[in-house]
Amino acid sequence: MKASDWSLVNLLQRNARVTNRSLAEAAHMAPSTTLGRVRDLEQHGTITGYHAAVDLTALGRPLQALIFVKLRPKTDLAVTEFVEAVWGLDETLAVYLLSGADDAVVHVAVADTAALRNSALRTISTLPGVIDERTSLVFEHKAKRVVPPATMTDF
Repeated sequence: MKASDWSLVNLLQRNARVTNRSLAEAAHMAPSTTLGRVRDLEQHGTITGYHAAVDLTALGRPLQALIFVKLRPKTDLAVTEFVEAVWGLDETLAVYLLSGADDAVVHVAVADTAALRNSALRTISTLPGVIDERTSLVFEHKAKRVVPPATMTDF
């Protein structure tokens, strides 16, 4: 990634609502150049979208948990059906497919422990192919909002 592109990506990760004029000024570029570079970054798939970060507590979902799942059979179809089923749940924040002892982790946010129990034991555990489930509460969650590139080479 070129240094000028990284500058734009860095600034947009920090504040995606910034105006093009302010973005250009912060990146020390002309507004027309900035607009073109951002469009190129979007077209190349470096910038995949823009969204609003929300407070889960304000949405009535203060309790987060990770639900570790073992699946059998581990066929493409079974895994795809599992992912689609859990992705369709309102409480699902993320789904991770893993190697190792567990096959998947479902990150959920719920209103309380009763809702967590329902999600883990009555919904996810009963899905086809789920042979085991274990749940861990999330006491604190931090996610990086600004991620630098692995290298600064041109692409």
